[in-house]
Amino acid sequence: MNFIITGGSRGLGFEIAEMAKSFNGKIALIAKDQDRLNKAKAELAYENVTTYSCDFSIPREIEKLITQLKKDFKSVDVLINNVGSFEVGELSTTKIKQVEKLLNVNFKATFNITQAYLNDFKNQQSGSIINIGSIVTEQPRKDIAAYTISKFALQGYTKLLCDELKDYGVKVTEVIPGSINTSSWDGIDAPKQDFVQPADIVNTIKMVINSSKGANFEQIIVRPTNRNF
Repeated sequence: MNFIITGGSRGLGFEIAEMAKSFNGKIALIAKDQDRLNKAKAELAYENVTTYSCDFSIPREIEKLITQLKKDFKSVDVLINNVGSFEVGELSTTKIKQVEKLLNVNFKATFNITQAYLNDFKNQQSGSIINIGSIVTEQPRKDIAAYTISKFALQGYTKLLCDELKDYGVKVTEVIPGSINTSSWDGIDAPKQDFVQPADIVNTIKMVINSSKGANFEQIIVRPTNRNF
């Protein structure tokens, strides 16, 4: 199976790439920092990895990325839209520029990459599209207003994809995690041992991919047992 993984240089994206190796296909690993991508590729120790640097907050960089991906990956079996950006900001002080910035990363990147492969998925009548959402679509937070808005946009698009692809044998899943123990929590005093672990999300994704053709897990919520997180 061939995989495209955004936000793949570290954290959850890197753990997903480790899992993807077991399917013995090509892997496209995409992130902003090329140095981190190079390090991730070396740590994966898997020859069929191609890295792509892209600043997802800049639309023209996403366009360039898609052009190159379409040249290198004629077919994709699993598209995992994991890239995300997080910012704190009260709704009362949130400006449209902040909303647009997070929409570019958290929604438009997923939209544009997925749309580029939409007909390919239809034609092959198989495959999985997995979008990593956020628990804020279950519990909206006014203190991270722009982030919340962007994740609702992603959720709406994912639901439309489910409807669009339901007759083509293509699985579409939104994984909705609570707090995950990744490097984004470094330096923050938090009970990370009680968070969802990256392996929990990886195992969820692997289950989706390996499930029977007639089963589609449209939404999967994975949150800590301690619901304060």
